[in-house]
Amino acid sequence: MHTSDLHIGTDIYPDEALQGFESMLELSRSTASDAVLIAGDLFDHHRVPKRIVDQVMGDLGDLELPVVILPGNHDAVLKDDIDIGNLPANVSLITRPEGQSVTLEQIGLTIWGRPVFNHVPSFSPLEGMPDRPSGGWFVAMAHGLFMEEVDPMRSSPITPEEVAAATCHYLALGHVHVYRDVSKNGIPAHYSGAPSGSQTKTVAVVDLDPADGVSVLPLEIK
Repeated sequence: MHTSDLHIGTDIYPDEALQGFESMLELSRSTASDAVLIAGDLFDHHRVPKRIVDQVMGDLGDLELPVVILPGNHDAVLKDDIDIGNLPANVSLITRPEGQSVTLEQIGLTIWGRPVFNHVPSFSPLEGMPDRPSGGWFVAMAHGLFMEEVDPMRSSPITPEEVAAATCHYLALGHVHVYRDVSKNGIPAHYSGAPSGSQTKTVAVVDLDPADGVSVLPLEIK
């Protein structure tokens, strides 16, 4: 299950954001997902009440399957030394500014990502992606804006050339709130869309199959 941009705690649609989160959890169960990847902006700002943060982490822990979180530009709660307590045993948080890999040996999956500590034009979400591991599947997460022609004034840019040169089997993107396929050079790269907000609400189910390769199915949340 690939999701992003949940923006829990937003002042604009706080109840809907929590409902979207719960819908994502239910879909991860009903689709028998092996892992949940959150590609940024789980939370909306640093003022999210601790009771909400605790509730979210508790619900993720109750999934009883691996969860990997990449902090996006809104995730001050996850980046700014705010006390979020001990993470559930099944939840991994990517925190190293230069990028970090998490290996889920039980399902043969390695996930790499680079958290957004500085949402500025000079920050490259895909910079430093390592080589593909010799065994298992390799998924990269990135939170930024894919642009066919880079606007030097836009922050956290992702270029077509970077996607085409990516070493991963699948690139799980966040930051754009609608489902979008930006694959290049045979590298599947998708925005999952957001499970709440004014746009069509979606998550993405990613199937990594040794025989058929990678397939991605957007699921709409009603």
